[in-house]
Amino acid sequence: MGMLLLTNEIERARRGDGRFVVAFVDVDGLKRVNDRDGHTAGDHVLQVLAARLRSNLRPFDPIVRYGGDEFVCGLSGVDPEGVERRFDAIDEELQDAVGVGITVGLAALLPNDTLNTLISRADAALLDGKKARRTLGGDSTSRAPGGDAGRQ
Repeated sequence: MGMLLLTNEIERARRGDGRFVVAFVDVDGLKRVNDRDGHTAGDHVLQVLAARLRSNLRPFDPIVRYGGDEFVCGLSGVDPEGVERRFDAIDEELQDAVGVGITVGLAALLPNDTLNTLISRADAALLDGKKARRTLGGDSTSRAPGGDAGRQ
């Protein structure tokens, strides 16, 4: 159902101003939380993240759990810089609340994108951000470039 919502938002963006950004979100250190404090603590981290996503994004922005500690969010009618600011705030709030942050890969919609190609670019940007963070010594607030959106 989440993928259908994202696809519908892409089509809506194409009928409108064409602006749509996918954010691929990964929780930093969730395995460490699970190993140290148990899966109940890890579930709490995910619940807090979901609440922070919901409170910082608009009610109509799709938020889809994509994997164990990964979420894909779609934001229409905004530029990548605006999306980046929102996720910076989410990262800070999550770190304050539970002591772990997020890494986010962003990708802006291009004319020939499908949902799969957009998610793939955002995922690649996320992986670049994880690598850059490890190189920089573990900064948990990395934002990854998607070739067309984001920064480190």
